[in-house]
Amino acid sequence: MSSTIRLVVPASSAWVVLVRTAATACCARLDFDVDRLEDVRLAVDEVASLLIGQSVDDGEIACAFTTYDDGRLDIALRARTTSGTLPDTSTFAWAVLTALVDEVTATVDALDVTVVLRTSRAAQVSA
Repeated sequence: MSSTIRLVVPASSAWVVLVRTAATACCARLDFDVDRLEDVRLAVDEVASLLIGQSVDDGEIACAFTTYDDGRLDIALRARTTSGTLPDTSTFAWAVLTALVDEVTATVDALDVTVVLRTSRAAQVSA
């Protein structure tokens, strides 16, 4: 079973804190450990910054946080951009982003760029 929370904020760095807070709440609901939670927060921050940099004037970032009962979390962030091009995956920022979560995908539909982060609770170590 899954639940999805949707959030739309102005494409401005002043509103990224709200997106990070929503991601933190989803991680807490899924019982992520602190390190995993911080990784997700950093990844969300990085994607939001990428999208803000490409966003049209007075644009918005639409976010969908989908939690699954098995501990998985999908976070999709979408913005209307000026160019409709995918983020550069050869940058250091993209390398850091992909190290923070299990999977990152980016798609373009006309001028809308969507980046999806997929992650789950860290595997428990048996004693």
